[in-house]
Amino acid sequence: MRYVVGAADDLPPGSSTIVYPEKVKSGIGVFNINGEFYALKNTCPHMGGPLCKGHVRGTSTAALRTDGMPEMHWVRDGEIVSCPWHHWEFEIKTGRTIFKSKQKVRSYPVTIESPEELERLKAGVETVPISVEGDAVVLEI
Repeated sequence: MRYVVGAADDLPPGSSTIVYPEKVKSGIGVFNINGEFYALKNTCPHMGGPLCKGHVRGTSTAALRTDGMPEMHWVRDGEIVSCPWHHWEFEIKTGRTIFKSKQKVRSYPVTIESPEELERLKAGVETVPISVEGDAVVLEI
C-alpha cells in the first residue's frame, strides 16, 4: 500500500511529521535528514511509547586524545530520535538502537514522486487532502 505524506517542500531538512495511515494506527514518523527521507513506526519497542514524538538529536562518542586522555565528541546531529518516555535512542536511518540491543523499530521505504508519476499511481493510493505542486513524499506500507 502506498501513502502520500505530502509535498517534499513542506518537509525541509531537519524536520519531521507523523502521519496516521489506516493500516498503522500508532502512526509513522517521516524524517528529512539532509534532504533524504526516512520513516519509522511511531512505537518504541521498549514499552510502546510514541517514539517519533521524541527529540531528534545526535549522540556522543568518546575518543582518546594524543595524550591518552578521553575526549567526548557530539556526532550524528539530527540522525537520532529519543523516545519521550524512557529516552531510548534509535537511528532514524535504520531503526536500530544506538546501544547494543536486538530491539529495533520498524522502518518503511520512502520514495519521492514527481507530480506526473503520482498522478499515474493514484489508483490504490490512500491520500490525505494536500496540494502537490512539486515532488511528493510517498510511504510504502
